[in-house]
Amino acid sequence: MALLGAYNRFNEFRQDFIKDTGFQSVEENMDLYIQYVNARFSDHNNKLLSTLSNEIQELQKVLKKV
Repeated sequence: MALLGAYNRFNEFRQDFIKDTGFQSVEENMDLYIQYVNARFSDHNNKLLSTLSNEIQELQKVLKKV
């Protein structure tokens, strides 16, 4: 089962942002960086919710058999 938990990764995405966008500075493009981080968090949340939904469906199948 998935372990729920999140921690602040705002600063961890800096190098990914620079690599993905080609910008040299996060500070000069903070508005775009914030959008980038929000998109990464949204993607993570979507994957988490999808996994949880699949696990709930599997659990329902097991409970129907009981």
